[in-house]
Amino acid sequence: MSNERREKTRKKFGFDSEKEINREEKIKQKAQEQKKRRELKRQSIEQTTLYTVLIKGAIGFDIADAALGILEIGGDILSGVVGLLYVFLCINTIKSLRLTVAVLAVVLADLMIGLIPFAGTFIDMAFCSNYINRYMIKGFVEDDPAIKRRVNIIAGIGIFVIAGASFLLVKIISNL
Repeated sequence: MSNERREKTRKKFGFDSEKEINREEKIKQKAQEQKKRRELKRQSIEQTTLYTVLIKGAIGFDIADAALGILEIGGDILSGVVGLLYVFLCINTIKSLRLTVAVLAVVLADLMIGLIPFAGTFIDMAFCSNYINRYMIKGFVEDDPAIKRRVNIIAGIGIFVIAGASFLLVKIISNL
């Protein structure tokens, strides 16, 4: 009986019981542990050579892609190879399917733009796919919620882009 009165008094005056205090402490500890794990994962990803090269070299890759785009096929080959490196980074190091699909969609869009004769070269100069991929990967690794929302949107669009590209590829092959 006295315990019920104590509980009522605690509730009335806003005092927490020991169970609630312990539960809140456990929740705080769990959140801190998760934050430490995310930080360790971020640091391990940022220390990889591939991450460093792709993040720091994104603008250079885009400039080389635009310069080699004049040769028509040269820029597309470079863009495809660097794009595959971004996809490999997402699959192997970051291990995120959403990010992989988003990066793959940007790479495919860049390749499709590069295949347009003459005009594709100029559009490709303005469409900096490596910089877009850098932006998404860096924000995703740094756990930026705004970038994660954009990655989700691009991944959703990317599914349709990949499906459309697959459909066109099957259609072209069947006509041969």
